[in-house]
Amino acid sequence: MPSAPPPAGGNPAGRTLTIQFESGRRLAPDALRINPAGATLEVDGFFHTPLNLTLGQLHLGMVDRGSAKAKGQVGRFPILKRLSATAVVPREQGIEGWLWTSIGGSALTVVGDEDAAPSGALLFTKPLTAEQLKPTMDPKAFEALAARSPLGVPAIPGILFRVAEATNAETAFRAYGLLRPLTDREVPPTMRRSLPTDQSADPTIASSPQTRSSSVAPPGF
Repeated sequence: MPSAPPPAGGNPAGRTLTIQFESGRRLAPDALRINPAGATLEVDGFFHTPLNLTLGQLHLGMVDRGSAKAKGQVGRFPILKRLSATAVVPREQGIEGWLWTSIGGSALTVVGDEDAAPSGALLFTKPLTAEQLKPTMDPKAFEALAARSPLGVPAIPGILFRVAEATNAETAFRAYGLLRPLTDREVPPTMRRSLPTDQSADPTIASSPQTRSSSVAPPGF
C-alpha cells in the first residue's frame, strides 16, 4: 500500500486528526476525530452527543476510493486470508469475502446515507455494547439498532461510512496505526459477505516456491 507523506508540522499522530464524513450538517459535518488522548465519533441523527472512545478501542481503519454509486455486483473492503502473524494470501490469489457488497449489504452499522456505497470502515477492538451506546445514541436509532441485532441486544462491532477526503482519512488512520490489511482473523464468517465472482483464497498456492505471500503487520496491538 503506497504511503502518503505526512502533513507539514511534524508527526500527525501528535495532534487531532479529523476524518470528515459525507453526511450530517454543513456547519458541523459528521466526523471521527482522533488525538493522543482518544477519539470522538459524531454522527448527527445517530448520536445526540459525541461518542468518546479510547485509542485502545480502535482496531482497524480502511479506505476504499470507490464512488458512492456502485454499479453491478461489487464489493468493498476485501477480507484476506491470514497465513501467519506477518503474512497473508495476496488479494489476487483469492479472498475470504467482503465487509460490504452491493447485493448483500453489510453486517456492520452504516452511518449516513445507507444507499451510498461506503468508502470508509472502522472496526472496534471489541463490539460497543448497549451500556456504552445508550447514553449517547438517539433513542430512535438505538431502538432500530436493537431491532437489527441478534437477540435484540444492541452492539456495534464496527461502522461503515462515506469519507469526504480519502487521502485525509488514510493519513489519519496510518498515523494512529489503524491502516492495515483486513483479514479473516478480524472478521468472523457471520460478518462476511460474498459475490458470485469471488475466488476463495488458497493457502497452498500462496506458500508454493513460485508464489510469495504478502507480509503485513500482525493483527491487534
